Amino acid sequence: MTDDTPTQKDESIAAKTDRLETIIAQLEDGEVSLERAQELHAEGRSLLEELEDKLDINEGEVFDHA
Repeated sequence: MTDDTPTQKDESIAAKTDRLETIIAQLEDGEVSLERAQELHAEGRSLLEELEDKLDINEGEVFDHA
């Protein structure tokens, strides 16, 4: 069983958010190949879904499942 303390959860959310921001910046830069852009897009969608699940984002409201 893992110890999922609020600090670890916050770090996980922060790490995923940071990665998502990096992906967005790379895509906006326009210097990536189409293939790499597709890979980044898929990774970004996956991260976004994970964050939505963790934070239970529903119609603009946030519910943190601690």
